[in-house]
Amino acid sequence: MKRWIKAVGLIGLSLAGCGGFSPRPDPSRFFTLSSLPQVEQGALKNSTRPEKMFLGIGPIKFPGYLDRHEIVVRSTQNRLDVSETDRWAEPLQENFSRVLSENLALLLNTDLIIIYPWSPTERPRYQVEIDVLRFETNRERNGQLFARWSVVAGADKKVAVVKESRIIRNTKENSTDGSVAALSEAVGDLSREIAETVSAIAGRKE
Repeated sequence: MKRWIKAVGLIGLSLAGCGGFSPRPDPSRFFTLSSLPQVEQGALKNSTRPEKMFLGIGPIKFPGYLDRHEIVVRSTQNRLDVSETDRWAEPLQENFSRVLSENLALLLNTDLIIIYPWSPTERPRYQVEIDVLRFETNRERNGQLFARWSVVAGADKKVAVVKESRIIRNTKENSTDGSVAALSEAVGDLSREIAETVSAIAGRKE
């Protein structure tokens, strides 16, 4: 009888141990930047000219600490926190490039936009090169985008302008959704700055 009780006890412990190794649901959540709303199409004066702008985007350089799927938060000036559950749905640099090109296509009213690298036979009228210095949220969930960028004109690769943008967008809600929305708005602000600059340069050359 004692042996039978011991056997039952061992079976119970074994089953309890197996239960501890049962699959757990993946807590990961995936986020993506969003482009500007369609209502901004053709918002610039010079974007309505008959000849569509042919624009090349890139190369776009990102800091190494953002080369990861996990979402990064700058908790202090010198410390970064990496989320254990919140991730980008695609590489952040690719997501950033795609949304920026969608925004510029909308603002400049053109479908002639290509992302670096492109073939030697494709020669955009202007090329926008961007060095992203910072692209993350802070403890308050506000989006921060600091970037140095230049517009290169024509096949001779002549630099038409060099600028630096420091954009901070306040979040509307204290959550990762709010953070990503603020970062999307920051990309929208950078897109407007670039579109206005390119449009002004093109206007001077006409």
